Amino acid sequence: MPSDAIYKLFTGGKTVTAAMEEDPKQAIDKVAEKVFPEKAKTATKSKHMRVHDSYTKEELDRAAECGKFPYRPSDLFLKMYVDVLDTLEHGPLKNMCSPPLMASSGVIPMSIVSLIPDIMRYYKELIVNAQHEVILATNYWEQSWGAHFIHDAFIELSKRSEGRENKPVVKLIFDRGNPKQVVKNHQRVTEDQYDALGIPSKEQAPHIHFEAMNYHRPIVGTFHAKYMVIDRRIACVSSNNIQDRVNLEMNLHLEGPIVDAFYDMALLSWAEPMEPPLPLLVNPGLRTKFNKNGDCFEEAKARKQIMVDTASSAIPTHPETEALEGGKPATDFTLIKAEGFAPFVLHERHDPVPIAMVNRAPHGSPGHGDVDVPQNAAWLSGIRLAQKSVFIQTPDFNAEPVVDAILDACRRGVECTLYVCLGYNDQGEMLPGQGGTNSKVYQKMCDTLVKEGKGHRKFLKACWYIAKDRDHPTDAALKERNCHVKFCCIDEQVVIAGNGNQDTQSWYHSQESNVMIDSPQHARELAAALNHNQNTGLLGSVDEDGFWRDKEGKVVQSSGGTGGPVEVMKGMMNAVARVQGKGGF
Repeated sequence: MPSDAIYKLFTGGKTVTAAMEEDPKQAIDKVAEKVFPEKAKTATKSKHMRVHDSYTKEELDRAAECGKFPYRPSDLFLKMYVDVLDTLEHGPLKNMCSPPLMASSGVIPMSIVSLIPDIMRYYKELIVNAQHEVILATNYWEQSWGAHFIHDAFIELSKRSEGRENKPVVKLIFDRGNPKQVVKNHQRVTEDQYDALGIPSKEQAPHIHFEAMNYHRPIVGTFHAKYMVIDRRIACVSSNNIQDRVNLEMNLHLEGPIVDAFYDMALLSWAEPMEPPLPLLVNPGLRTKFNKNGDCFEEAKARKQIMVDTASSAIPTHPETEALEGGKPATDFTLIKAEGFAPFVLHERHDPVPIAMVNRAPHGSPGHGDVDVPQNAAWLSGIRLAQKSVFIQTPDFNAEPVVDAILDACRRGVECTLYVCLGYNDQGEMLPGQGGTNSKVYQKMCDTLVKEGKGHRKFLKACWYIAKDRDHPTDAALKERNCHVKFCCIDEQVVIAGNGNQDTQSWYHSQESNVMIDSPQHARELAAALNHNQNTGLLGSVDEDGFWRDKEGKVVQSSGGTGGPVEVMKGMMNAVARVQGKGGF
């Protein structure tokens, strides 16, 4: 049961956002310490996850009171939420969000299942129509075709803002390792760096106030979050970085009270004084409040039509995207043109549904000493509680707790479907302590269930990602057709989606942002959209032994395979190259 201390955090009403509204020029991390002096927000390690064997009605009732839900959520959601709440015993900001804001409600008028250019085109459409402020967060930002949409959006927003009494304020936060971050995790990006990053100069965008922050918690506390907040009214959470990759990705557009959780998280992530402050902190009264009977569904329909009408703009045409190696394009985005591919998903009109933020704060120290965090509790609790089905799509699948949980679910007769990318980041995953390659994990899981001899292998549907325009899995090292979606659905009732991978890095170290949604409608519609835009479920299942074979019986394997000594050495060399900014995996 949520303790009295946790209950008071949720019912006391104190938030970092409210404190910042009193003086928007303050250093945000200092404000957070004043608002929640109980424990440092990320300093407390959590080596072991708390496990509930049973849940009483009183526990679920109390959990329901620790959120501003539109109605009582399902028992499954509340049980998962009880386990999430327990993690806050380690610190009130363990979820990177003020407790009174972390669980409420919202609507999801549109989702996107596509490549990065489509999601960035959508972001551009939202940015250019901003009235007051934009907060954009990504793990990796690089000058690219994907980034050019954001570059152009900032310039267009500036043009539209000429003559306005108050300039819109734009904040960009990303993670590009810098030696200075050993001393100070947050490093402001100076204007002399803008050109190399593909960020417009002040001369190019004179009618917006722009500021960028580079955030990393050494050694391995990566800022892996990817989200955007527009005018404290719209939030997007996506799986993609802002760069050029051939990945299939997912983005959710949310509106309603849950946007306040994103806003609070964005402030905590920024940590430093904002120069200038966000306008809607200075004057919250300018904010357009959410109206559940409003027209966000009609707005989504109009945006989808704009995206469809301008679909040709997703494919690169300018010279620098033409290929330099072997005559191939720098990045192959042609999947967007695949027959039947439908990137923009309009959800059926619905009332607000229960939603909770389930994040993790960054943990920089190597090792597996920080596991009991909201994100992990939600995943693990959901898999443990599943009675019918678990559906997970992730680029990497090797974190020991989730591997064990899926095997246990199969032993209970729960159908577990895994969509994983063959060879994704093999060289990185082969490094000591990272969990191993996807191929190695699949083979070991299948072998374990088969050797137990109890018939549980039939409950594991392990699949390699197969693109909409392919009939076989493709090694991610070829950079032709990869998948980077992060999605989990429990019993076709509760969805967890956002940034977190099912790998060791996301489980133990990176800052992640995810939403936990209690809605059979969204579980159904999102799973359908994912399956529509890939052939994984139709053609991707591995054989009994964990290997995928073509029609001739030939095993399709990744370059890293199951990770021998030579491959591990290559991975270590590439890790050094990546830190040096000279390539890598």
